[in-house]
Amino acid sequence: MEEKVPGGKLARLSIKTDGSPRVVLSGDFFIYPEEGIFIIEDVLSGLGGWEPLEEIETALMGAVNNNGIELVGLDVYVIARLYKGAMHVESNRA
Repeated sequence: MEEKVPGGKLARLSIKTDGSPRVVLSGDFFIYPEEGIFIIEDVLSGLGGWEPLEEIETALMGAVNNNGIELVGLDVYVIARLYKGAMHVESNRA
């Protein structure tokens, strides 16, 4: 799934299923510190995919706040929507 974020940034989220499912987030946004992207991917990879959007947003906001992550050109709401969309696509492939 991908989305053009207001302000012109592109965000892309995919689910890799070679082995255990893994979330990969990419695009032309910035995350500081750079390791923050791995924290966000780990949070999403640990979810079941059935959670309501608000619960995903809360989990992401907690990770961002607890780890001092700064998102530039992207926010947790966009990431949560992309995750839900990618999980929907992935579940329809099964």
